[in-house]
Amino acid sequence: MHGDVSPALPARRQPAPPRPLVRRRAVRTEVVVFGRAPQAGRVKTRLAAAIGARAAAQAYRAVLEHTLVEAVASGFLVTLALAEPAGAGTAWAPPPGVGVELQAIGDLGARMAAAFAAHFAAGAEVVVLVGSDIPRLGAAMIRHAAAACGRVPVVLGPAVDGGYVLVAQRSPGVAMFAGVPWSSPDTLAATRERLALLGTGHEELETVRDIDTVDDLNAVLADPALAGDLRRRLETIVRAVRSKG
Repeated sequence: MHGDVSPALPARRQPAPPRPLVRRRAVRTEVVVFGRAPQAGRVKTRLAAAIGARAAAQAYRAVLEHTLVEAVASGFLVTLALAEPAGAGTAWAPPPGVGVELQAIGDLGARMAAAFAAHFAAGAEVVVLVGSDIPRLGAAMIRHAAAACGRVPVVLGPAVDGGYVLVAQRSPGVAMFAGVPWSSPDTLAATRERLALLGTGHEELETVRDIDTVDDLNAVLADPALAGDLRRRLETIVRAVRSKG
């Protein structure tokens, strides 16, 4: 006599062990702001010709401090690279969280190349170099440039006047400044040609305006996207100039 045989149950599938979390290592990114201490008579001479040396220095200080605060807000290490030591008796100091160094000797291209080389040698993997007179520069633009360096070796931030307000590179850097004319409406075009000659890919950000002349200042104040605090500071300076007739 045969007993009943229960059908075999299928083996229960064991859950797969959880995959270990792989944390992507943060890329060491540094921001270098090229500028000067905001001293009357030593900054923004073309603007000073229209509104006076003191007012021009005040306007420059407002934009410089805005730039430095936004750079710190990007979350990256920030250094202010001064074109020359601050003059005797200068009481101005950069905002907290900003280091200070001196730029190298030479034309703008040589000084930028030296800054990239020094910061890469010190361990940076991406360096975002920006000017100090760009009202529209914000933390988001800096982070965008740094992120784009994960796709291409060079990122440029074009300026309305034909130059650029930002250049970012990833290590080990690109010899991109040779033969480029500085303070020229052809600066950006020549840099593009140089990068093409080197076979180096690049991306460009939106075109923005820096402040060199009174026309630039007026255009910046007419921009609805200008940050509120910076707008108030610049408008106060302009009102004071106009009140003096």
